[in-house]
Amino acid sequence: MSEKKEEVINFEEELNTLNEIVEKIENNVLPLDESIKLFEKGSAIIKKLNGALKEAETKMAKIISTESK
Repeated sequence: MSEKKEEVINFEEELNTLNEIVEKIENNVLPLDESIKLFEKGSAIIKKLNGALKEAETKMAKIISTESK
């Protein structure tokens, strides 16, 4: 059960990091090179978060289908 809690914490941490990246890029105070690096990092985070959400959706769908039988 602690494994699941760690996953949630990591998801939240990644989401917070993504929000920080978005704020930095939107403020337009960074050099172009740094903005591009942050954009790449943000894209990687989005990919991880989407994967985690899809995995959670699959698990929930299995639970629901099991319960409805």
